[in-house]
Amino acid sequence: MATHQSRWRNLLSWLNEHGMETSETSLLVERRLIRQGTEYYGLYTKKALSPNTTLFTVPRTALMNIKTLSSHYGIGAKSLSATQLISLHLLLHRPLPGKESLDPLFGPYISTLPRDFDYHPLSWTIKGSMGPSFELLPPSATQALRDLFSKFRSDLAGVSSYVRDNPRVLETTSKTCSDFVESSEWLIHDYLWAWLNVNTRCIYYQVKNSPADPDNITLCPILDFANHSSHLPCMSPPPPSVKRNFRSTRCLDLSLLSPSDSPIDADCELYLKYGGHCNRVLFAEYGFVLPLDLIPKDERVLEVNVDDIVETLFLEKGETGAWMKDVLVLENYWRDWTMHYASGSAFPSYRLVIALRLISIFPPGSLSPFSKDMLRPWKDVVVGNSDKLSPNLEETWRGILQCVCTTIVERASKALVKSEIQEHDSIVALWTEEKFVAERLSDLVESGETL
Repeated sequence: MATHQSRWRNLLSWLNEHGMETSETSLLVERRLIRQGTEYYGLYTKKALSPNTTLFTVPRTALMNIKTLSSHYGIGAKSLSATQLISLHLLLHRPLPGKESLDPLFGPYISTLPRDFDYHPLSWTIKGSMGPSFELLPPSATQALRDLFSKFRSDLAGVSSYVRDNPRVLETTSKTCSDFVESSEWLIHDYLWAWLNVNTRCIYYQVKNSPADPDNITLCPILDFANHSSHLPCMSPPPPSVKRNFRSTRCLDLSLLSPSDSPIDADCELYLKYGGHCNRVLFAEYGFVLPLDLIPKDERVLEVNVDDIVETLFLEKGETGAWMKDVLVLENYWRDWTMHYASGSAFPSYRLVIALRLISIFPPGSLSPFSKDMLRPWKDVVVGNSDKLSPNLEETWRGILQCVCTTIVERASKALVKSEIQEHDSIVALWTEEKFVAERLSDLVESGETL
């Protein structure tokens, strides 16, 4: 059985074959266990480094992405997204327990990937026999997991269909087309492993002409041992060069630089910033949270999704509420209503303000025959002809926002005293974030601050 250290050495040897400099003087980092007795790794410096030092450069041929895989899957693979294609490749070449991946392309790299994701809440969702009850989660976190599960099932369906139409991709594996039935427990669990590796470890890497194309992702050896931090000094890729015609250029090798704002001592852990994500997103997408007391207040990026509460407000308006929903859907302002805390201050999202302003105009019950006339001031705000509604209506929507905040604080306070919730630090962090943001925003509303 290969050891963790032998897998690391095999990875470096494989990278060397791809042209990567892996000598002591060229590779300035190494993976290390964060806690003994676990499989939780981090990326650490081997010596003291000055800012913006090149830590390592991974050749483009050693990156696993839609460009390096497509030629091995034929023209039919064009129907697959990058997430689906990378996940399929991992699925087909997943190592057996205690064994190494036999993939001739990326085997030594695949062998270093996590062997399971039992800690991830999507695993709890699918396997059902592990993890806490979802009834303990804030409604926003539960909805985020439902949305993630929907993406997973959609990708699984796309991959299964592709394999059944292109059975030749199974020629070098022990799998058969009959295995690719979406109800197959084997398929679901193995694809879950592959999909979570992609979802939690891919980084942005441009392979398509449009910088915003969702297929611009890659798995990157060595880099994916780096853990997340929202506030500590983080590694970064060199700034991209301006490309007038991306089609005419080749994909580049991927280099990582040490943090730009400070030198780093030897034996220090290096971090990546996955993005300015709140705990709800970190929990659903990556399976961890960041306790608030570990982040300085002026560096916190927090968020509460209040879709469930605000949707109830529309339902309570009856026929008028249904009509208002249609208005918001038409204007692309339905749902995704959030409250935030950043740069030391709380604020509602513009989408939330727009929705609450609409609610403030119309009474509940039957739709008024003058609804279009009543809607005109709101439309003026939406299109930018006016900054605000009338003073009375502005006061009304602020009062509704105050009630939303009160609802969040009350239900979070009730949740946080439950013993079954206190047993799970991640769930405590989710409720604590919601309570903190709602309290800060409520204070601003009460004091009459401009929002």
